[in-house]
Amino acid sequence: MTVQRATSIAVSTASAVPLRGTIEIDCAGTVARFAIDEELAHRLCADLERFLTQVPHRARTARS
Repeated sequence: MTVQRATSIAVSTASAVPLRGTIEIDCAGTVARFAIDEELAHRLCADLERFLTQVPHRARTARS
């Protein structure tokens, strides 16, 4: 699997009731578009919160 670096992300609302929209992720000039609803938005938000609050792992130094 090839991992692309996202260069831009946009979120837009298509409908307020029920809450629906799209997420567009630009990776090296190719844009991927995803439909999203409120439930998925909450799950994504929780996953991003866990990602952002992770304690960084420090590289272990060799002992002499």
